Amino acid sequence: MEEGGLLDQTVDRHFSSPWVAQAFKPLIYEVASGVVRWKLYLDWVLSHLVKEGLKKDVRHLLWMSLYQVFFMKKAVYHVVNETVEYAKKEKGQGIANFVNAVLRRAIREKDEMPMPRDPVSRLSISCSFPSWLVQRWCARFGEIEAKNLLDLLNKSPEFTLRIDARKITREEAVERLADLGVKAVKSRFLKKALIVDRVGPLLDSELLKSHALHIQDETSQMAGLAVAARCADLVLDACAGQGTKTDQIKEEWPYAHVLAMDLDGKRLGSIRSTTCLVEADVLKNPLKKGRFDCILLDAPCSSLGIIRKHPEIKWRRSERDVAMHGGLQFEMITSLGENLRQGGRLVYSVCSFEPEETTDLVEMVKKTGLFALDAPLPLPLPGHDGYFLSLPHVSGMDGFFIAGLKKL
Repeated sequence: MEEGGLLDQTVDRHFSSPWVAQAFKPLIYEVASGVVRWKLYLDWVLSHLVKEGLKKDVRHLLWMSLYQVFFMKKAVYHVVNETVEYAKKEKGQGIANFVNAVLRRAIREKDEMPMPRDPVSRLSISCSFPSWLVQRWCARFGEIEAKNLLDLLNKSPEFTLRIDARKITREEAVERLADLGVKAVKSRFLKKALIVDRVGPLLDSELLKSHALHIQDETSQMAGLAVAARCADLVLDACAGQGTKTDQIKEEWPYAHVLAMDLDGKRLGSIRSTTCLVEADVLKNPLKKGRFDCILLDAPCSSLGIIRKHPEIKWRRSERDVAMHGGLQFEMITSLGENLRQGGRLVYSVCSFEPEETTDLVEMVKKTGLFALDAPLPLPLPGHDGYFLSLPHVSGMDGFFIAGLKKL
């Protein structure tokens, strides 16, 4: 992952190997994702004990061991003994002795290691977030609220399923999930959404294979509903990807003619609900002007709203990326506006809650005179006139933004 791999894709690739026992997969995922989430703090602890010359593989071994002791509350003697025995077998007695000494000192001394006095640096280390992001959120929300946000994003993620009500009822879904050992509770807002504690047992189940259930975030489902609620005749899913929202729109409004477009044609191959597939760039799209009744733009973004599920994102982004995405999103909205008929509607969504990609961007779009805000959701959700903004520490959901834009 330090070489650029994504957490889920890396884990999935390794889990497809026959030598990885099913029983160990949850533990492997927990340790891997936990180390990615907390590596800044873990490295800070090590920096007090090891000054230089620590090889990458030994550092990773120490990270994994310290994570299990500090955050999984595993028995210290058990973790240390297993780690030392592994190091002895794979690296030799010298490395085993070194690992043993570092682990025992880290466990003994971590609470005595002085934290920086500067609030941003202190939060950056204690919550394991890059300092630019902590600085940004402290300036925006204040130190106390920023700490609440960081704590929420460090919690183990929840997962959401979408129910295809044509194939299964919510009650039946809950019962069948329980048979698989998956606990499910109803969504606070959506009738066809279930919050589950894990998805592993589902991956090879008939529930997913038959498409009775779909893995889809709660806020993502809201974006699909914002389109389907308008009962439009001709709909474009402009950045369709693998078509999760395309399929949802067709489930909710079967009479709509839905066209799915994406720059990556291979991803379009998994879409089941429509054969109208176009491999094209939103900024240079070949579609007719003034033709569509509704367009969904689930735009590429900084993805800072889904750090809870994808902790590697916080180490991959910079403040410059946020501004860059905002500029690209503005261009995409104005480009797709030409494809809408007058009075048609563009639903804009991103898994971010940064102003440059959300509220500030919408204000810029309004100033062009091409669009007016139009309430995006037929749901009694907390938000504002014309858009829905989910702040993770307030809503308990992913950071997300949905705006309805009516073409003037």
